Parts: sequence; C-alpha cells; structure tokens
Amino acid sequence: MVDKVVKPVFWFFRKIDRNNALKLSKLIGYILYISNYRKSVVEKNLQIAFPEKDSDWRNYIRKKCMENIGRVLVEFPNQQDYVQKGKIKDMVLFERGLEDILKEERGAIITTAHISNWEIAGAGLSAYVDGIVDLAYRQRNERINKLLTDIRTSSGIEIVFHDQPLKKMVELLNKGKLLTFFVDQNTLKHRGVFVEFFGLKASTVSFPAKLALRYRKPIYFAYSYFKEEDKRYYLRMEKLSYREGKTEEETLLNIVQAYTEAVERAVREFPEQYLWVHKRWKTRENEELERIYS
Repeated sequence: MVDKVVKPVFWFFRKIDRNNALKLSKLIGYILYISNYRKSVVEKNLQIAFPEKDSDWRNYIRKKCMENIGRVLVEFPNQQDYVQKGKIKDMVLFERGLEDILKEERGAIITTAHISNWEIAGAGLSAYVDGIVDLAYRQRNERINKLLTDIRTSSGIEIVFHDQPLKKMVELLNKGKLLTFFVDQNTLKHRGVFVEFFGLKASTVSFPAKLALRYRKPIYFAYSYFKEEDKRYYLRMEKLSYREGKTEEETLLNIVQAYTEAVERAVREFPEQYLWVHKRWKTRENEELERIYS
C-alpha cells in the first residue's frame, strides 16, 4: 500500500523543476510544522542541546528543521537525474577536505550525520570521489526498498545492507572502497557505547570504530549544509584524530567520542538543518535513570 503512494509522489517531484520543488519543500515543511509533527521530541532534544535558548528560538529551529525534511523529500527522487545530467557538481560544491580523501588508496571509513540533505550529500560526494559505499538498512517493504536502492545506485553510490556479512564489508575496504556510516542516531546498548553528546551520555553506534580499529583504516567525518542564497549544498570533510588508549576498549571509546564530537560541532553550526525528530537519548545507561521521552 505504501509504495502505491510513494511512487506517484516521487513521480510528481521529478516532473517539476527544481525552483518549484524547493518552494514546495517549504510548504511541506510548514505543514509538518503546524501539524506539530514530532514536536515534543524536537522540543526535548533542543532543550537538552541548547538549554540557554528560549522558546522563540526553539520554535524557529523546529520550523526550519521541518523545511529541511521537506527539502530532502523533494530533492531525493531527482538526485539520479542531477547526477546523470551532469548537474550535481554545480549543486554540491566541495568546500574542504577533498584533497585528503583523494589520497586514500587503502580504503577508509566515512562517518556522517543527518544534517542538511544527507542523500544529496552522498550523491555529491560520489561525483567527486570514487568508491563510495553506503551502509543501508533494508526496508521491510520490498518495493520501497528497491525504489530507494535504485535511486541511490543510479546516483553513483554502491549499497551494502546492514544484514550482509562482515566479510562483504571487509572485502570492500580491502579493495580501497570508502564505507559510509550514519553515527548520529540512538542505538541499543549491545550495538554501541555511551559517549558525551551535548553534555549528556548517548548510546552511539560503535561498528564504524570497530572496523577502523581492527583493520587499521583511517576514519573521516563528512556532512553538507545548504545555502538559501544560491540553493547549493556545500560539502565538508575532515580526517579524525583520536587518542590511543591503554586498552583496545578505551581506544574504541575514544574513536566513537571523536566522531560524535564532530557531529556536535556541525550541529552547533547548523542547528536549523539537523534532524531533531529522532529520539537521540532514548537508550539510557541504566534503568535508574529518568526516561527522557514520554
């Protein structure tokens, strides 16, 4: 049933020009805003991350966050066209970090977050750098999964699914591929470690750090931001440094903290373009701690 709605919506988004699509994205954002989509979650997250800010500021950020979601929705079905028609490099400009990643010949880990348009960022990155592989979760609806995967692969991105064997990911790394992971969402205790995020311990995925540590691969952080003035996305990438611990467990924790701090720096600079609707601090360290989300 869902695919019968999504397909015609995506078809419509592909039929309108980009200027009108971006205008539509603001309307979608406004509808999400006035309908109070995930309002309580966004409010709670902003209170944790920016306790010094007042309610007017939080409302403004929530509104812009919804607009950003609208922008992701209307741009995503078109990104394959942007790539295939050679428009992507005019829409997505590499602001910094390109030289470093182009030097990598032995594979690397790229961490990223849901800032600005993460889908367009991936397509843009693959236009500048060969060998981008995204780790994706397989959708339950097979038709939706195929639709999303087809758009991503047509945009120059190779997909490896979360449920595929570790051996597959190691093979890709050994071929010099660049494996990309989202590291800014809450995860279950057995899948992550607790590190500081905006001053509060957050359960954070540790798998990218384990891969980097075990196979001695460099680790990067990449994200984009959107400029209203020229309607372009700007890519930034940095090679992360971290302190070697006395034990492997301590080093792992330091790597996870390093990419989490990179996420926080980016979010602090562009809070209006972050996906605040996610329950980032849902998993707590122990049952005695107060539940953050009702």
